[in-house]
Amino acid sequence: MAALPGNAAKPSSEADVPTVATPAATRGDDEYVPRPLLSVPPVAQSLVIIAAPEGLADLDRHVGILSLFIDEDGRVHHVSADEAALPPAFEQAAREAFMAARFSPGQIDGRLVKSRVRVEVVFDSIPLLPAAPLTSPSVE
Repeated sequence: MAALPGNAAKPSSEADVPTVATPAATRGDDEYVPRPLLSVPPVAQSLVIIAAPEGLADLDRHVGILSLFIDEDGRVHHVSADEAALPPAFEQAAREAFMAARFSPGQIDGRLVKSRVRVEVVFDSIPLLPAAPLTSPSVE
């Protein structure tokens, strides 16, 4: 069942809830708690770097929103595109990177829960700047 806003009335019975067969519903996505309802969100245990697909690192900028479904152990169970904004090869590269990532699990009041977070994925051709070298101050 989807989360209800704070002042929305809760249906009195399951019969009051309309059912729609969707791929998400058949996968059990309603078991995953959305980010706004978590007291502690899942956090990636390391930086997630998504390389552009081989041979497709063009000069265009590609942006998309993905939903990550993370279990109580911090593993990404599956990834879904919230919109078809990324070219398929770029979406697949992002899926593979997030499926390989580990997270600290989401929590509600100290209890580990399955959670869903939305992330914006950006591919562009602007190179990452190297960190400035650390220099020690000169003493005069």
